[in-house]
Amino acid sequence: MIRLDVHNLMAESIGPRGGLTEESLDRCSRKAQERHRWLMELRDRGKLAFFDLPEQREELEKVMELAQRLRPQCTDLVVLGIGGSSLGPKALHSALNPPFYNLLGRGERNGPRIFFPDNVDPEGFAGLLHILDWSGVYFNVISKSGSTAETISQYLIVRGMLEERLGREEAVRRLILTTDPEKGFLRELIRSEGFQGLEIPPGVGGRFSVLTPVGLFPAAMTGISVEEVLEGAREMAVRCRDERFWENPAMVHAATHYLMATEKGRNICVMMPYSDALYDVADWFRQLWAESLGKRFDTQGREVEVGQTPVKALGTTDQHSQVQLYLEGPHDKVIDFIRVERYREDLEIPGLHGDVESVGYLGGHRLSELIQAEGAATEIALANRGRPSCTFLLPQIDPKSVGELLFLLEYSTAISGALYRINPFDQPGVEEGKHLTYGIMGRAGYEEKRKEVEERPSVNPKYVV
Repeated sequence: MIRLDVHNLMAESIGPRGGLTEESLDRCSRKAQERHRWLMELRDRGKLAFFDLPEQREELEKVMELAQRLRPQCTDLVVLGIGGSSLGPKALHSALNPPFYNLLGRGERNGPRIFFPDNVDPEGFAGLLHILDWSGVYFNVISKSGSTAETISQYLIVRGMLEERLGREEAVRRLILTTDPEKGFLRELIRSEGFQGLEIPPGVGGRFSVLTPVGLFPAAMTGISVEEVLEGAREMAVRCRDERFWENPAMVHAATHYLMATEKGRNICVMMPYSDALYDVADWFRQLWAESLGKRFDTQGREVEVGQTPVKALGTTDQHSQVQLYLEGPHDKVIDFIRVERYREDLEIPGLHGDVESVGYLGGHRLSELIQAEGAATEIALANRGRPSCTFLLPQIDPKSVGELLFLLEYSTAISGALYRINPFDQPGVEEGKHLTYGIMGRAGYEEKRKEVEERPSVNPKYVV
């Protein structure tokens, strides 16, 4: 069971400038409990779809059946998606597959090589297409709407290449479409052309979709135990249903971070795992936190412009890059550490150069001791300077603990949105950018957006250097 330690967010630990008082947290805890009860009422009415994903059975069986059938013949799996359609499955892959997974031989891996080309940089995507094993490559195209410009452009490119190399029938067989169960371009392709398809539940947005086939199918293809991921998420969901503030880690995380932003001016949330494997979880969290909570209007239509800016860092790497800023820069950050108690592998440091004081002390220790000491030292250094931090403690990195962590952060995001009284499940700012892109690219129905771009004032040459 993972734990959340927030003592370094409290004034009694780090002082009154950066820390929260018990009185302030008690007041906010009652507000958080009230918003939690409201969210549970939404869930009872079927309007909090992500919360019940750990209980799914039907889609899980489809995922497992399809993965079991395709894995023996699949040499490369390419996940075509952007945002949550890529960040979620990538986080599971990085956390639960071996480091340098794609460099291992087929006999050493539990499945095909896997790639996440989540950008439309032509150099990057073309470079990937050059190194694929086309004899057994499969593409998982993920878009809930079925019209995501970046993902559909990639689909069109790879379908054209597959048909040219292998023929139309085989091209259809090599494409798995994960999309809305009822509507959209990709769902229509499944109906009309017989593509293999998986479903994203209607009420689940992309950044909350890691526990749907969006994340589970790529994970299952590489041999990750998705049943254990869901088991961990189920156990965390039980904890997150608890109305008692100090028994519900998502409620504690949401309330403390809400207070940090609204009372302490800590408008930046840095997630800093002390684990290479969890770095992409921090990347996934950036989208979850930013897109859910960064809102101009509240649910009453009042302009509020709220939300913390999420930043990712890596311990110990960023102790030599970012921590100087965190320790001595502006008082605008709260740090979320992720610490691991038992690493899956370890190395002993040889006792060489024992006569050199600056080196010899390391001999006989293990790398796990060093990284844990570095994490503890960073927490203490921040606390000594009155800089707030909290720590997620994972007993070890395994499917259950990762499932717990992902679900905890998702529900914390939902409670945070309720505390801010904004809608954490929409993204109007992102939609505006999409619509402008459609206009620039000439999509029918977006002529006004194209006109808006064309009528913008010309660039003044004096501002171009």
